[in-house]
Amino acid sequence: GRTALAHLRILATAARLPHEAPDRVLEETGLAGDARQRVGEYSLGMRQRLGLAAAMLGDPAVLVLDEPTNGLDPPGVRWLRGYVRRLADEGRTVLLSSHALSEVELTADHVLVLAHGQLLRSSTLAEFRAEAGVGFRVRTPHLDRLGAALGAAGHAHRQTDDGLAVEATPEDVGEIAAAHGVVLHSLVA
Repeated sequence: GRTALAHLRILATAARLPHEAPDRVLEETGLAGDARQRVGEYSLGMRQRLGLAAAMLGDPAVLVLDEPTNGLDPPGVRWLRGYVRRLADEGRTVLLSSHALSEVELTADHVLVLAHGQLLRSSTLAEFRAEAGVGFRVRTPHLDRLGAALGAAGHAHRQTDDGLAVEATPEDVGEIAAAHGVVLHSLVA
């Protein structure tokens, strides 16, 4: 039954943080206009933002987020990606866990693969995809030309019902297509 502002003030007081910290994070997360609304009336997306606001109260250098886009609508997902990107651009470390590689691709600079408490892999996303042989589906009106160019560059590929399945990075596919004058209609994971 508490308001978002009251909830964050309690957390800030318990952590001995400055009195203005709740106002700062409510503004950062886009909840300032709803700060006096009861949290029980918040949508799932607003509750996700409130959780992020609580995490940001202490202005942390490292932020750990577990499946933060879960349950968000598309505008909320876009907002979260931009917010997380901005935090990283400020020099913070943002660890984002996700099972959806497509989500990671839109947010991350670097990928860590963990299993059973062990670090299995640490690399850029492009290196990870290339090493794992994770491919893309490519649609183009020039399947034969693109297939020949990819094969000549050493990239495995096969024809599918709607294009080509290619084991390469998106950068490689784009550069090869451009070099051979091949128009791409789509390139998806």
